[in-house]
Amino acid sequence: MTELATGNKIAVLKKKVTAVDLITIVVFAVLYRVLWYFFKFAGVAFPFNHTFVYLFCAFCLVLCWVIVRRPYASVYFTAAWCAINFFIQGEIPVYWILVVIAPLLPEIYLNMRGKAFTNADEVYSSTKDLIVAAVLYNMVYEAFVWWSIISVYQIPVPFNMIAIVFAISIIGMIIGAAIARKLGLRLKGLLG
Repeated sequence: MTELATGNKIAVLKKKVTAVDLITIVVFAVLYRVLWYFFKFAGVAFPFNHTFVYLFCAFCLVLCWVIVRRPYASVYFTAAWCAINFFIQGEIPVYWILVVIAPLLPEIYLNMRGKAFTNADEVYSSTKDLIVAAVLYNMVYEAFVWWSIISVYQIPVPFNMIAIVFAISIIGMIIGAAIARKLGLRLKGLLG
């Protein structure tokens, strides 16, 4: 019994987020914020530039998951980029709700799917699971953004416009997640 209990404690300790993990997560949050400016520049030529936000978010989030491979990495990722928004950009405080709601569904999904693998960390290499988790995260994020545009900022937006942007955004989320998974596995292989 003692050996089993010790083995479980070791397995739990392996899952904890380290300082290196936190730095890596913050690097991806900063990358997301840097890519955010490309989304702003795209507004000049592309009327649905908002869709790039979710492509970049899915890209950075999946890179974070593939390299860090820890539960709740998306919570730290969200907290980091929301903090950057809040302190540098001057975002409204209601965005802190995202730290709680955006990562909730993908973390539950990845945790449940991780049980289907012999090694739970393999879920962070599964293309399908990473795409589904990234789309779940970004759909909650995008729904929150549309809610804040309409309710908090009180900007009237026609529903058909929201539907078109939402549909294009989902395509961007899938593309961003798929590219990030391949790149993330290569980086993880280089880092060891």
